[in-house]
Amino acid sequence: MNNNKNKGLYKTLFLSIAGLCLACTQALAQTINVNAATEYQTIRGFGGMNGVGWINDLTTSQLETAFGSDQGQLGLSIMRMRIDPNSANWRLQVPAAVRARQLGAILLASPWSPPAHMKSNKSLINGGKLLPEYYGDYATHLLGFADHMSRNGAPLHAISLQNEPDWHPDYESCDWNGNDFVNFLNAQGSRFGADLQVAVGEAVGFTKRFTDPVLNSPTAVQHADIIAGHLYGAVPQDYPLARSKGKEVWMTEHYTDSKNDADVWPLALDVGVELHRSMAANFNAYIWWYIRRFYSFIKEDGQVSKRGYIMSQYARFVRPGFKRIGATENPYSDVMVTAYKGPDNKIVMVVVNNGNASRNLNVNLQNATVASFVKYSTSDTLNVSYGGAYRMTNGATSFWVEPKSIATFVSEGTTTSSSSSSSVRSSSSSSSSIVSSSSRSSSSVANTGANASCTYVVTNQWNNGYTASIRITNNGTTAINGWNVSWNYTDGSRISNSWNANLTGSNPYAASGLSWNSVIQPGQSVEFGFQGTKNNNAAQAPAVTGSICR
Repeated sequence: MNNNKNKGLYKTLFLSIAGLCLACTQALAQTINVNAATEYQTIRGFGGMNGVGWINDLTTSQLETAFGSDQGQLGLSIMRMRIDPNSANWRLQVPAAVRARQLGAILLASPWSPPAHMKSNKSLINGGKLLPEYYGDYATHLLGFADHMSRNGAPLHAISLQNEPDWHPDYESCDWNGNDFVNFLNAQGSRFGADLQVAVGEAVGFTKRFTDPVLNSPTAVQHADIIAGHLYGAVPQDYPLARSKGKEVWMTEHYTDSKNDADVWPLALDVGVELHRSMAANFNAYIWWYIRRFYSFIKEDGQVSKRGYIMSQYARFVRPGFKRIGATENPYSDVMVTAYKGPDNKIVMVVVNNGNASRNLNVNLQNATVASFVKYSTSDTLNVSYGGAYRMTNGATSFWVEPKSIATFVSEGTTTSSSSSSSVRSSSSSSSSIVSSSSRSSSSVANTGANASCTYVVTNQWNNGYTASIRITNNGTTAINGWNVSWNYTDGSRISNSWNANLTGSNPYAASGLSWNSVIQPGQSVEFGFQGTKNNNAAQAPAVTGSICR
C-alpha cells in the first residue's frame, strides 16, 4: 500500500473532522454571566457637539430628535458647545442649549482659544500659549460665559479649560502642557465653585501627559472634576489614576469616519464597537463630534442615520445615573457585551456582534430578578426594532444576536413569570421604552398543542394602527426544527412590515423562521413581530395555527 497516499487520506479525513468540530463549536451557545452586585462606573451620559457659530444651528425638530428618548429619537443627554473668544457671539449658543436642557440634557462648554490678546502669538490660530499674567482674565472670560448661559436659562454642568491643547492648526487653538494646567488650577481653580465642574485635558489622543500632572498635584487635583480626552488615533483605555482620585473620565470628542455616509453598512457599526470599548474602559461619558453631519447621527436632511440608531442603542436605554455592572465581555471573540443597572433596578445589556455569523447566547443573571428581557436591534435592515421578549426562568434565558448588528436587551418586571402560554408585555412610561404614547394592550390568543404553544399578543395600538407579536414556545421534549404559523384577520387589519421572521401572504398571513431562529429547543421560545393598520376599533388578536401548535 502507498504510504504517501495513506498519509494524504488521513490528512484529508483529519481536516474534515476538524472542520466539523469547528462548525459545531461555532454553533454552540456561549454564556454571558451578569452580576448586578459587581458595580463599575456611573454613566453620566452620551452626547454630541452643537456647532452653531461654525455651522448652522440645530433646528427645533433636530433638537427633539437628538435629545428626545422616544421611538426614532437618539436619547442623547449631553450637549457640548464652543466658547467663542468673542463674548458678543455667546448669544448664539443659548437657544439650542435651553431646549436641550429642557429635554433633560446637561451642558459642557469647551474653548478652542482664549482671546488673542491673552496669548503669546497674539492670534486665535496656530497655537500660542496663554500668558501667565492673563490667567485671572482668562478665568473671568470662562466664568463670564458660564454666567451668560445661566442668566439665559442654560446653566452649564461643566466647563473645559482648553480643547485639544496638543493640536495647533490654522484655526482656533492654544498650546498647553500638563504643568500649564497645574499652574492655572492652582492660581484660579478655586474661583469655579462647586456648582460648575471643571474638565481638564481634552488632548487629541487622550494623552495622559496632559492630565497626570494635575492628578498627581495635591493642590491642582482639588479643582479638577472631569478628566477628559479625545480618541483621534487612539483606542479607549482605562484610567486607574483618575479613578483612584475620584474623578470622572469623559470622552469629549471623536468621530470614527468623516469620508463616508453615515448609513454605509457595516462601516457604521464601528460606532457601536467604540462605544462598547469606551464603556468597558470605565468612561463615564461619551460625546461624539457634530450631531448633524452627513457622516454623523443626524443627516443634513434631519433624518436619523445608521450611526445615530447605533448610538441610540446605548443612549436611549442606558440613561444617566445607570451603573455598569459585571458581565462576560467577550462570550465570542467577535461579540462584545456590557451590562448596566438603573436606579430602579432595571437591567440593560448591550451586545455588539461584529462577526459574520448569528450568535446564540445564554444569559445567567445574578443578584437581580427580572421577568423578561425585551430586545431592540439595529442592523443593515433594522433600526432599533423590537425583536421579541425573552422570559427569564430561574435567572436564565437564551437569545440570538444577528451578524453585524447591535442589540439592546431591556428588563421588564421584577419577578419571574410563569410558563403560561399567554404573553402580556407590561406597560411602561419610562424613557427607555420604545413605545411612549399609546398604552400596550393585553389582548392575546393562544393555541396550545402537544408540541408548542403559539400566542398572538397585541403589544401596542392607536387610532388606525397597531403592533403585535407571536411567541412560539416549545413545550415538548425534542427540538422543533423549522416552524411555520399562520393567522387571519376578519376586521380588515393588514400588516405593513415585520421583523424576525419570513412573512408571506396578504391575509391570511404566514410566517416561518429565519436561519438563526428556526430551531426551538425544548423549553425555549422564539418571538417575531409586525406592525399594521386597522380600523378605529380595538386591535384584533386572531388565533394562530400551524402544525407545531395544533
